[in-house]
Formats: sequence, C-alpha cells, structure tokens
Amino acid sequence: MSIEKKEEEIIIAKQATRFGWKDFILNLLFSLIMISSFVVFVIWDTPASDDITDWLLRISVTLLPLFIFVNRTIKEFFYTKDFIKIVGVEIHYRSTPLLMTGYRTKKGKILVKEVRRYGLSRIPRKLSLDMWRKYRNKAMLVIQLRSGKEFFIGEFISNEDLSEIILHIKHMHPKAKYSSNLREEIPELAKKEKELIKSKKVKKIEDFDDEPEGTGYRKR
Repeated sequence: MSIEKKEEEIIIAKQATRFGWKDFILNLLFSLIMISSFVVFVIWDTPASDDITDWLLRISVTLLPLFIFVNRTIKEFFYTKDFIKIVGVEIHYRSTPLLMTGYRTKKGKILVKEVRRYGLSRIPRKLSLDMWRKYRNKAMLVIQLRSGKEFFIGEFISNEDLSEIILHIKHMHPKAKYSSNLREEIPELAKKEKELIKSKKVKKIEDFDDEPEGTGYRKR
C-alpha cells in the first residue's frame, strides 16, 4: 500500500446522533407564529405608505425573530449530518453550533501535528429543552493550534465519541497538551485506550516541523 493511500485511510469516524425533537418543534412553532405575524402586521394590515417608522417597526419585530427561528429550525433538522473523523493525519469535521456557541455551521480539516492543546470542555449554559436534564453535562471538543487558532466542535456528538477521538489524538500526537481526565469522566475508556495502544492502525506522528511552538503565531 502506498503512503498516499495510507494517509487517506479513515482511522476513526464519529457521527452526531439526534438528542430529541423538542427543540426542533419549538423553533418550528415560533417560525410559523412569526410568519403569521408578518402576514397580519405587514401584508394584511398594511400601514400608511408615508409612515416609515411604522413600516420599519412592523418589519423588524416580525422578520428579525423569523430569521432567528428559521435558522435554528434548519440547524436542528440537519445537525445529525455532523461528524468528526481522523483521516490519515488530519481531523475532518462538520459541526453545528448550539445557540450559545455560535451561529455558523463549521466544516474543515485540522492537521493533527499542528495541535498544541486539546480536550473536552462543557458547553456553556444551553438554551435547549432536549439537553436540559439528561445531557446537562454535554461537552464539546476544543482544539488549539500552534498558530493560536482555536476550534470548538462536536456540540452534537456524544461525550463518549468525543473522548474516543481524543484518545486517538493523544496516541498520534503525544507532544500536544492534553487537558481532560477521561478515566474519571468515562471509566470505560481506560480499556479502549489499552486496545488502542496495541493497535497497529494508529501510528504516532514523527514528521514535526523544526520551528519552535508558537512561531507562526508570533509572525502574524
């Protein structure tokens, strides 16, 4: 097998799972309410054409919340397409943010050898009915690169799956600083780590750049 083909091999892949339908239904309901409000207050009950203030007020109080709720409805419907996988020496991801962790769906690749610090971090207070109790300790994967750039991904991927991704990063890149105690949070992973160490599929990365850590950040 050639080196190029090896680097394209998927070492581990984790998909998001649906936590529930409460958030989707709630956002859809508010979207329909705002659409009805727009029809009633802007189209049906048309204000006087010369009253600009009335026009702006009616449009802003109906369209702005509508955009917010439609955006969340779409994200709630499609977040199950999220994933994190390690392909060769790269971390590939698609991550839909919760309301408190951003607005833009994130996609991209991260070179494992560029990781400086990583770990699990509990998601900030969640405005989510689906995660309010059972998933109140839901975590996301935080990765900081040597350049100083940070990534917050995996909001809808289970803690167990995120922890397995971390084990692989730890095994591939032992030089990166690791800030989660998996054995205390998820005791079952101790066994998985032993299996991973014996695995011949995951190799430690050796070809690190000669530049000292943080050089790229200082150059900016």
